[in-house]
Amino acid sequence: MRAVHGILHSLQGSAFVTTFMPADGHAPTANLSSPSIEATLQHLFDSAPRVALSPSDRVVIFSDFHLGDGGPRDDFRTNASLVRKVLRSHYLESGHTLVLNGDIEELQRFRLPAIRAAWKEMFDLFEEFRRARGLYKLIGNHDEALPRYGVEPGRPLLDAVRFTWRDDTLFVFHGHQATIFFERFNDVSGFFLRYFANSLHIPNVPVTYESRKRYRTEHRVYSFSSTRKIVSIIGHTHRPLFESLSKIDTIRFRIEQLCRDYPAVSPRARAAIETAIAGYRRELAKLWEKDREDGQRSSLYNAQICIPCLFNSGCAIGKRGVTAIEIADGTISLVHWFDPSRGERRHGGEEGPAHRLEGTPYYRTTIKQDRLEYIFARIRLLA
Repeated sequence: MRAVHGILHSLQGSAFVTTFMPADGHAPTANLSSPSIEATLQHLFDSAPRVALSPSDRVVIFSDFHLGDGGPRDDFRTNASLVRKVLRSHYLESGHTLVLNGDIEELQRFRLPAIRAAWKEMFDLFEEFRRARGLYKLIGNHDEALPRYGVEPGRPLLDAVRFTWRDDTLFVFHGHQATIFFERFNDVSGFFLRYFANSLHIPNVPVTYESRKRYRTEHRVYSFSSTRKIVSIIGHTHRPLFESLSKIDTIRFRIEQLCRDYPAVSPRARAAIETAIAGYRRELAKLWEKDREDGQRSSLYNAQICIPCLFNSGCAIGKRGVTAIEIADGTISLVHWFDPSRGERRHGGEEGPAHRLEGTPYYRTTIKQDRLEYIFARIRLLA
């Protein structure tokens, strides 16, 4: 079992980049600025349709639903009710355009007819968005076979989309395109997932479980985005990112800021800061234990100045709920939806107050939020 799990880890995400050994016996070194990946991302960018955003537009970006057949090996089942209710009662009613940023159907483990039969209500809901404020459906590595089933008129499948806000660009794509050898070995990965993982009851293994692969993917997208002074919004790794910062980075910056404020405030405010720092340290210790490799990096991208050009919507199959990226009123936000009745906790870090979605047990909180104008100004000045 352990050996098969290891094979699955290697096959997903960056395919065989860390598993093939050359004839000289030395492990290959990943090229973070591979010309082939650079060319792939540039072609993706150049060919993506452009959509202008007005100040009144509202957009929500989800990724990585991994819809299955509704059975016990379907990773979406746990959060299905939450996602349905949030989409219909919050985003559809408030006039959001829906962006599904890849890996919506889990075609590496299940057949499309079985997926559509199990989640008919979800697909009907997608169509309601299409008829209302619009739907953009992008392809990921786990649903890249969708075009083989045929594209219905009026329901295009996209590799990427470029939202323009004033003179700036938000480039939305799944993120697997920044992975070495993806195109060559994705079908092999699907074969193992369908015929080995399913039969052995192994759950979906996202790139997020492989810290080095995740880092390389994010670093490539970060480099591409910062040099072009654009914002990129991806999924794929299942790890929420805001302004190129992981949760570990965000907590560290917040602790540093509180330490700087501490000498200049009143004794009462100092007590509040001490309590806050103690909470952040507990959260940081948990994250460090969970992913020591990330914790030991002084900065995710090993740069003196972190350019706020990379965002990640996370996924819809998280154990603590669902994350998404929202764009509205000139701001961009990373939000977290969760169900406290299931014992789910908030994400931690800098989350604001939680607000209950009326008539449901579900809560929404904003992890981080910033104005697009400020983000792009920093990119232009720092990149």
